[in-house]
Amino acid sequence: MRRWSLSLLALVLVLALAPGADAQPKDTLTIALPSHAPTLDPHMHFERVGVLVNINMFDSLLHRNAKLEYEPSLATSWKALNETTWEFKLRKGVKFHNGDPLTAEDVKFSFERVTEPGKEKKKSPQYGNIRAVKEVRIVDPETIHIVTDKPFPLLLERLVYFNIVPKKHTEKVGDDAFGSSAPVGTGPWKFVEWKRDQYIRLEAFDGYWRGKPPFKYLVVRAIPEVATQIAEIKTGGVDLIRSVSADIMPELKVHPQTYVSSAPILRVHQIELDMRYPPFDKKLVRQAANYAIDKQSIIQKLMGGLGTQVATNVQPAAFGFDPDVKPYPYDPKKAKELLAQAGYPNGVDVTLHSGDIAVRPQHEAMAQMLTEVGIRTNARLWDPGPAWNKFFQADGKGTNGVYFTWGNYSVFDADAVLHPLFHSEVGGWIGKWYTRVEGLDKLIDEGRSTLNKEQRRRTYSQIQKMIRDEAPAVFLFTQYDTLAISKRVEYAARGDEWLWLFDARPKR
Repeated sequence: MRRWSLSLLALVLVLALAPGADAQPKDTLTIALPSHAPTLDPHMHFERVGVLVNINMFDSLLHRNAKLEYEPSLATSWKALNETTWEFKLRKGVKFHNGDPLTAEDVKFSFERVTEPGKEKKKSPQYGNIRAVKEVRIVDPETIHIVTDKPFPLLLERLVYFNIVPKKHTEKVGDDAFGSSAPVGTGPWKFVEWKRDQYIRLEAFDGYWRGKPPFKYLVVRAIPEVATQIAEIKTGGVDLIRSVSADIMPELKVHPQTYVSSAPILRVHQIELDMRYPPFDKKLVRQAANYAIDKQSIIQKLMGGLGTQVATNVQPAAFGFDPDVKPYPYDPKKAKELLAQAGYPNGVDVTLHSGDIAVRPQHEAMAQMLTEVGIRTNARLWDPGPAWNKFFQADGKGTNGVYFTWGNYSVFDADAVLHPLFHSEVGGWIGKWYTRVEGLDKLIDEGRSTLNKEQRRRTYSQIQKMIRDEAPAVFLFTQYDTLAISKRVEYAARGDEWLWLFDARPKR
């Protein structure tokens, strides 16, 4: 009898501790991301998983609502004084999480720690986003002027995600501590704890200027395994997961604990090719790779139809998109002919990496398609941490190409994909390693240096024709942001791919 009682007690304990439909406390919202960014400092990384955390801890001068319209945030109003100077009025009474008031000095400091005047080597990977900012002038305690080195048409777009940090606190604790154990912002939730590769725990900031957040606690769990994410959303261990695959979507739509919300977004898929070394130093091979992949089949079979094929990596929703530039058709015969013309009649061996486990099925399918035309592809998957970051931030070596997706920092402008992926300057991202297209840097600079919209459109049209022909990447498709959400939470996917969880509500 005693043995039976102990067994029953053990079973009861297991059931009590196991995640279930009521596993989350009512005052806690828990989301799952595949990983955490290497830092919580919003200026020192470029990763989407970090952006989604940062926007709920920090505010920017501008905000974009669910309809994708600009709204006041830390700035209550703004206007252009001339082609290179904008005036911003700062919101009164805003407090940082440590109780310090927001000041114009904090805004000036935030820009300068990214642009780092006088330093040749910029340590912020976001430097390229705002490198046009020449100076931030403090006019009075509530007014600043942002001065650019030349006309900069993307300024307002860039300011939607440019988080403001506190000058005194950041200088006191130092950059390392600010990014790991002492981040302080003005956003709806404040930092409590970070267990690396496990969870980030945030608590509602009662002094938030917009009002009290709907949940007292926000927890961001790092769950790299897709199967584990799905199990957790079904059993109530988490309230929201992203990038729901086409094969699991029908099940989550009818599951008693979950629903699915989708929205078309800017995120574009591409295989960036290393143009410095064989075989992708030859244009014909790069073009062959574009003809070799059946993009429509991948969209329909692996993405549930939730995607749009693109001619380049400029998305249809972005300013400057040219619909007259047509995508590469699927033509494996043409791919084989081009490969032979390039000097590879017997094919060639390449290695293509990816650091995103969510797109592994697409990565493997495309590797097979490339192999079938003679570009024999070894599809490798990096870990999403050290190797991935080493490639992007250190030496740019180790692969013939990399398959990844790019979300434009949620900026609806062609520059937000062209500059980071194809510009060869330090402020670029992959372009500084891979892309070698004569004249492309100059055109990208021209596109971001005039306020004349028609002139910008002409420049971006020229760029799209150029890169479609030169093929510095295999151009693929855009996607939807597809969320699985617990039925205890009201929330909807956004067209800018943000998880702005201040809009989430407990279901009554």
